[in-house]
Amino acid sequence: MLKINKQLFFFYFCRIFSALALAALFVLPLGMMQITLNDPNSISTLLFPYTVAFIKDVNFYAPVLQLLFYSIYFLPLTFVVLVISIFVKKIPQKLLYFLVLISLTIYLFCGISCMIICANTSLWFKSLPLIIYITFGFAIISHLALSILGIINIRLNNPQYAEYKVLRQEEIEKSKNKKNNDKKTSLKTKLTLFIIGTISIILFSFMVLILRRYQNLITETVTEAGRTTAEQTAAIYETAEGKYEKILYFFNQQKKSNEYADTPFERIDIIISSVNAQIFMEEITADTELPPFDVFAYTTGKALEVPAEEKTLSNEQAADYIKRYQTGAYRKTPIYNKANGTCKFVYPVTLPRKKGSKLVGFSIVTYREDVLMKPYFQTKVAVFALSAVFFYLAVILSIFLSDYIANPLLFLRSNVRKTSKSLSVMMSGKGTVTSDTIQFEDTIKTRDEIKDLSTEIGDMVSLIRGMVPYISFSTLKHADAESKRSINRELCFLFTDIRGFTTLCEGRAPKEIVSLLNHYLDIETEIIHKNGGDIDKFVGDEMMAFFAGPRKEYNACKAAMEIRAAMKEQQQLSKEKGKEVIQIGIGINTGNVVFGSVGSKTRMDFTSIGDTVNLAARLEGANKAYGSKSIISEAVYDKLNNTFVCRELDFITVKGKSEPVRIYEILQLKSKSAEKLDEIKTLFEFGLHYYRNKQWDKSEQYFNQCYTKFHDLPSKVFLERIHHFKLVPPPAKWDGVFEMKVK
Repeated sequence: MLKINKQLFFFYFCRIFSALALAALFVLPLGMMQITLNDPNSISTLLFPYTVAFIKDVNFYAPVLQLLFYSIYFLPLTFVVLVISIFVKKIPQKLLYFLVLISLTIYLFCGISCMIICANTSLWFKSLPLIIYITFGFAIISHLALSILGIINIRLNNPQYAEYKVLRQEEIEKSKNKKNNDKKTSLKTKLTLFIIGTISIILFSFMVLILRRYQNLITETVTEAGRTTAEQTAAIYETAEGKYEKILYFFNQQKKSNEYADTPFERIDIIISSVNAQIFMEEITADTELPPFDVFAYTTGKALEVPAEEKTLSNEQAADYIKRYQTGAYRKTPIYNKANGTCKFVYPVTLPRKKGSKLVGFSIVTYREDVLMKPYFQTKVAVFALSAVFFYLAVILSIFLSDYIANPLLFLRSNVRKTSKSLSVMMSGKGTVTSDTIQFEDTIKTRDEIKDLSTEIGDMVSLIRGMVPYISFSTLKHADAESKRSINRELCFLFTDIRGFTTLCEGRAPKEIVSLLNHYLDIETEIIHKNGGDIDKFVGDEMMAFFAGPRKEYNACKAAMEIRAAMKEQQQLSKEKGKEVIQIGIGINTGNVVFGSVGSKTRMDFTSIGDTVNLAARLEGANKAYGSKSIISEAVYDKLNNTFVCRELDFITVKGKSEPVRIYEILQLKSKSAEKLDEIKTLFEFGLHYYRNKQWDKSEQYFNQCYTKFHDLPSKVFLERIHHFKLVPPPAKWDGVFEMKVK
């Protein structure tokens, strides 16, 4: 099957199609000359883009306008560039885009200008060839498509807008999952619709007012001219006493001047009665019987070409003409004939007599309505065309304007949303609580209230970023209205404490102490978070952390081992620098606790309370008594499932509790265990076995071997106990429980 390279196909298609389209536009007719309304049989001349600038018969109104028509030659120039771009592929795509857009704009400008200049009647539009409508419509659609493409391209090249689109898509997906989906209209859409609506109302009002005002003006002007001509014609007949020569001279003069008139009349007629009736204008009433007006005595046209129905007047017509004259209505409006498309101005023709003005007929000035309203029609075409162009430009401008106004708000919202999302992730327990997690990017470039708002939000985020390190993760996760109640949870707690911190602080500057403490707590915190734990609180050099989930005991012990390894590295560095070596102790316990908000109305915190927490703290302190590093409870040991090498350390009662607990020391992950640790574990547990059975000598033998060979400090502790029990034996019912006196 033939495979088509889509990228290469569109490369050639866009250039070849655009070039052919521009070539077609340049050689096809753009419009046509004005229709000669005085001569219905005249043939209209088509206008072509390459000749329109040189047509002298067209009234271009101004030389500047004619000069603008020369820009039509930009079309063949663009055609040449498009053809060259097929072979010279380095020509920028953006350049070609603007060239085609400019060419189409110029073509539409020339087409609209020709229409405004030449469209003098509705017949002009009816006479246009179909090809003109097709090409002009194609140019409009192409221009619209290119404009939309340009707007889309501008938006796609804006990374901030791309981020907003992702946010918007997420909101759409969320809204689909909601049962009550309330459709929202974006601010940008509202702004665009508002601007377009406002412009539409203004344009419509402008069109209505301008056209109505101009129509009234044209009507008044033409009415005045037609009435005056009718009166003048009647006056000529009266002066000439009906003599043919004088009246004919007047008609010839009117006919000559009519050729140069903006609104030429169709003809001027005088129709009289064949009956010599003695009817005087002063005596005519509604009951007066008028004679038949049936003699078409004079006309500027050829009498034979005048329709027969217009050569006579019915009594109803004559009576209407007299009534219009007596009431003065003839001064305001002509008589329209919609069937013939004409309008007439009528004035009575009289002869002076002793009794008064004898009525002999009527002078009638006939106009074709399309000729009469030609200036108004051209104005209407110009208003509609320019309004359409302005509306088109206004729509494009409104889109850019709405982008200019709304985009900063959208980008601001997007940035706020990203900041809010990072907080949500932290509060959901899926992320770590660090100041670097909360970010706010001020991308607003405008100098207005939106920029001020963005700056204020940035300052607020900076404040939150500064507060986060001082708020525990648990507080963030549960800082909502419903979390004021306490709940029972099963958690695993890890306590750490720096040995001899008080002594360490002596002789050091406060700044140095804080820096040192923060350094070690940073290391511990990072490890806790990495293993899925959370910091509950810091109390001086002591840290309280907790773990949740099915593997909480494993994660806590793993974190303890990693903390010990990190501290060992820090100890080595301290030795190399000649500084004091820091030692820490770790205590781990698991169980049910009461978890909830604790504090006052003005200062709250989320923490855990219960024996589980207290025992973990006591186990951490027990490391001081045994010289160990990490002590866990039996409850933790049972949950490890042999994943760690642990040794039973003792059976003790801690301060504040009477019930003894079995404690263990975690030595290492089983996967990383060495033979040394297995040997320590074996020797120690043998010694512990004999210790509890009061076999002091055997117990002493194993503990001494473990201490001598590995310098095991817990073994040294038991050697001291054995020495004591040899001198002061324990009671007969002694169960091996050791009472811990320290915290």
